[in-house]
Amino acid sequence: MLAGCGSETVAGEAEAVGTGAGEPVFSPCDDISDDALRAVEMDPATESRDIIGVKQPGWNVCSWAGPAYDLTLFATTRTIDEVRSNKKNTKFENVDIGGRPGVSYREVSDTEGRRCDVALESREGTALIRISYLGVDPVVEEPCAVAVRVANDLAPQIPS
Repeated sequence: MLAGCGSETVAGEAEAVGTGAGEPVFSPCDDISDDALRAVEMDPATESRDIIGVKQPGWNVCSWAGPAYDLTLFATTRTIDEVRSNKKNTKFENVDIGGRPGVSYREVSDTEGRRCDVALESREGTALIRISYLGVDPVVEEPCAVAVRVANDLAPQIPS
């Protein structure tokens, strides 16, 4: 137990809120425009923040529904190297996203090939763009091809 009184002077700088505290500044729900969402066939009215409404420490998450697939955009202070070293991820392919280095990959648990993610470096870490075919609807276009296309379309809205 620690207690005390005194008139000592404290030197130094306060830790910043936001990236200094491990939280990304980029907020997909707030920073991706409705026009950009419509351009990638997402319905802005379907916006869903976080994971089932629960904030994930170190992440800003936003999802939207489209006619064929859903889009989830994650912002994190983690690096692409951390994404690559995550044992839950597989089938990595280097991609160019709007002139920026990125990587597409799948999660090991996606045995039916219904999802794909693209990781893109951003100013404070990484943005992850996920395309998901939900339910039993057929996969009409390869998810990684869609994820790369959508990532390229949204790249101007993601801080570099």
